[in-house]
Amino acid sequence: MSTNTRWRTAGIYRPPVNARATPPARPDALAQLCRTANTVRAYIERTALREAGMTWTTYDVLVLICARRVVETRVVAAEVGIAKATLTNALSLLVDRDLVQRQLHEHDRRRVVVRPTQAGVDLARALRQRVHAQQANLFAAPGLPPTHDLAHVLRVLAVRTRPEDTNTGEERTR
Repeated sequence: MSTNTRWRTAGIYRPPVNARATPPARPDALAQLCRTANTVRAYIERTALREAGMTWTTYDVLVLICARRVVETRVVAAEVGIAKATLTNALSLLVDRDLVQRQLHEHDRRRVVVRPTQAGVDLARALRQRVHAQQANLFAAPGLPPTHDLAHVLRVLAVRTRPEDTNTGEERTR
């Protein structure tokens, strides 16, 4: 084999001719949980949120703000589980669309609170109905545990993995 030929074939993968095919690696529970969360999130964005121009993050932030009516931005970031920079981007979109309002905290002018507008409340209500309809479709399959059992397990995992300094008042279940 000439030097020129070796150079052209270097870096090309050639599977062994007589090797047995190895079974695909099975993900552990945590990897499967993350992969499933990603695919479900993409499914919900595609089927319920895209028409309204929302992502899961903007939807989640909007619904939380509407549920709390007035909430500090640091609490929103901790509860949704996103970075403050990600929250800033989501809030910018929601403010530009007149779905929420940012205001300075009345007692501490360094802190910011957010409130929903009526348009935000209306959109959140409509989107929740779409999301719940898609959720009902997903959980209608036989063999799945009741949704309240699954939701409880996932909530316990979320609380256990939340950093201590961002605990939003929920008990940490051990």
